Amino acid sequence: MPTWIVHGFRWPRAQIRIHIILQNLDDAAPEWLMAPATTACMTENFKQQWPDEMKQLPELRFIEQYDPDDLTVKDQPYAYVCDQVHEIKLGVDFDDLRGGGVKEDQWAAIAELRDKVAPGEKLGWFVVVNGDVERWAPPLDEDDEGNDTETEASQSQFSPTSQRSSMGRSDDSRTKYQERPSTSRSFKNWIGGRLKKSKR
Repeated sequence: MPTWIVHGFRWPRAQIRIHIILQNLDDAAPEWLMAPATTACMTENFKQQWPDEMKQLPELRFIEQYDPDDLTVKDQPYAYVCDQVHEIKLGVDFDDLRGGGVKEDQWAAIAELRDKVAPGEKLGWFVVVNGDVERWAPPLDEDDEGNDTETEASQSQFSPTSQRSSMGRSDDSRTKYQERPSTSRSFKNWIGGRLKKSKR
């Protein structure tokens, strides 16, 4: 799973939601800033709001930590706003990653940005672990009984042909599962037919 050492600050989730609401950012998802559409939307918004700071932060990124095995929470209490992001590989020299440091104008810009969106948060280096960068989930399909969606979700999770994509499964796999009748519905039809025959 990806592990990064990042330089920046934590952005509390409540403040993210408030920012998105006040700025009327319809394309931004406050629970997952790493989604491509959200990242693009937030970056453009930051450039409009704070152009001087963003000129000094060309590599600004939004990073999320995530543990797919922890089903007790849907999102973490904060995301990270980073001016430096380094992926940690096996045996990496931690001092080498930090050795370049942060330029003075870059440090000033990220500090100014922190004061505007997350005042009081620590500015420094953090280690961030993400167990599923795409945070994949099956697409939502409307169904009159709701059972087919749950069946498809469980089948796609264990299917060797399923693709882990933030956009959902491929069209081929979606078609395959849509054509397959629901087990629960087929069982109900079978029972209903048996009851009709017995009444005759």
